[in-house]
Amino acid sequence: MWLNKVFLITFLRFLLFLFFILYALLYLPGYTQKAVVVVISSLYLSVALLNYFYSFKLRRLNGYIDFFFLIPLAFFSGEPLAIFSLLVPSLFSFPKNLVPFFISVLSATALGVYNFGLKGFLVFPLTLALGLSPSYVELLRSLQKDRRYFLELRRTYRSLQEELSVLEREKRQKETLLKLLELLDSTGPEEYLKGVKKMFQLKAIRVFPLNDSSVKECLIDQSSLTISVPVSLEEGNALVVFYLNHPAELMDMELKENLSRCAKMLKLYITGFEDKEQAVKIAV
Repeated sequence: MWLNKVFLITFLRFLLFLFFILYALLYLPGYTQKAVVVVISSLYLSVALLNYFYSFKLRRLNGYIDFFFLIPLAFFSGEPLAIFSLLVPSLFSFPKNLVPFFISVLSATALGVYNFGLKGFLVFPLTLALGLSPSYVELLRSLQKDRRYFLELRRTYRSLQEELSVLEREKRQKETLLKLLELLDSTGPEEYLKGVKKMFQLKAIRVFPLNDSSVKECLIDQSSLTISVPVSLEEGNALVVFYLNHPAELMDMELKENLSRCAKMLKLYITGFEDKEQAVKIAV
């Protein structure tokens, strides 16, 4: 990127050199004035080439070396159009460096007053506008880069939020599983179900025997605010019914998964039901 920029600046300086050389050879009448412009232009091109091949040595002076040659060239050539050559250094230095920009505007205005008298002050707003105009392109590019950066930042933030929510959910599941493992120390199914009831703040838990295995998935009843989980035992089947407190809890998928896990862990305490005529076997 630096080499491309240096090449562009060198090319602009070559165009300025070409302008003054052609003007001196074709339009200047006196040999002395013509020789002065040609010599200064040649020195200007030599310094430009030196800066191109050894830019690391003249990098600090890169924004100022043009004025050592352009101001004398614009003055000795006597051409009013040469005033605008003083704006070229400000085009590739503004807005990073304001000093060359002000030197360009002030020197162009001074030469305008020298060539046109008081009318030359009109050069000041014109040169100021021409010097500032390239900054709007840089500003637009900067805003576009900032916009892309913020869009990428928002996408990254959303991705981090999703990953964080997944980690928090896994953390809650791990904590819930550890509490359920602690409940396995219960001496019986009633004590275990009481611990589950207290843990999830449920209204009640009831266990019904199932004569067949037609119920295979969790059932949600909004009228009674219950979640019914079928459980396969060693001898038969059971239906564990959890009574909730609020309708919104029926939509909580994480609560549904935990209650389903609690119901399936009940088979560690119950192998089956000997008396299948009783409707409710356990209620807490």
